[in-house]
Amino acid sequence: MTSDDLDFSADLTDDRTAVLLDAARRVDALSGHLGAKGDADDEFGDLLRALNEDSVEFGSFPDVLPVPILDLPNADRTSAAWRAALEEGYTFWWIRLPILLFPRRGWGFTRLEMRVDFNPDEPDPRRRPRAFDILPNRRFDTIVSAGGEFHVGVGADAKLAVKVPTIPLDALGALAGVPLPLSAGAKAQADAGASVNVALAPVRFRMTAARVNHTAEGLEKVFWRLDGAEFFAEDPPQLVIILQVPRGVETVQMRAVMRAYRRFTFFPAGLQAMIRELPSALRAFFTQGAPVGDTRSYDLSPVVRAS
Repeated sequence: MTSDDLDFSADLTDDRTAVLLDAARRVDALSGHLGAKGDADDEFGDLLRALNEDSVEFGSFPDVLPVPILDLPNADRTSAAWRAALEEGYTFWWIRLPILLFPRRGWGFTRLEMRVDFNPDEPDPRRRPRAFDILPNRRFDTIVSAGGEFHVGVGADAKLAVKVPTIPLDALGALAGVPLPLSAGAKAQADAGASVNVALAPVRFRMTAARVNHTAEGLEKVFWRLDGAEFFAEDPPQLVIILQVPRGVETVQMRAVMRAYRRFTFFPAGLQAMIRELPSALRAFFTQGAPVGDTRSYDLSPVVRAS
């Protein structure tokens, strides 16, 4: 996926609730007109109305922690991150952006798209932070495709390091969802016999197996597309970015946009048939996945300045 592929699969409708209620009313009438029989057919309108329960949100504020690349005991002094920090004054930050998914009960989303822009209003591209590394990431497809739980840390080269866990993360003394400096967990890790080559102690992640597509690292924006799975409230993906901030930049703004969809072909067959009888605008809304979304802006500047 290139930076030119940053378009969402569908735009949000101005009033999703009104669209769903209109479609449900029409499906109710169409059921009666077609002489539909049986409880399942009678419930199609209620099923569409229940999609108003859908909600997707970004968390109130991301986890933001410095990655002190020059001070890490295991830092790779030949890495691009080390040279950028030493020679050009870049700073590096671990950012984890929580996602809250609340799909209609028992009917998860089947595609998620997320876009994150850094300092989007900055006219000088040299002063825009860049995503040095990201997760989800295709290079971890083998691990993620299995689904379930794995550990994520920051490697000695400031790149994300993923490993299937061999010991409970709690044994490392780490806080759930927050990376700790290696000095806080190295002894416990060594005593436990773990062999995780990271400069920040790994944290526990869970991710539903999905096809992952994303823009390249090193850009001022990130776009993810995750599909091929069902995403429920209890198992949302987590977004992690290692952010590279230029020297002298103390204002760091982040704008995040998300869309969640359901594959039309996963709708009950009878409901699909009725939706095909609806007016074109309503048909398009459902065939495009009945999208729901969220947009959030964050000011990371106080955290960056305080470091």
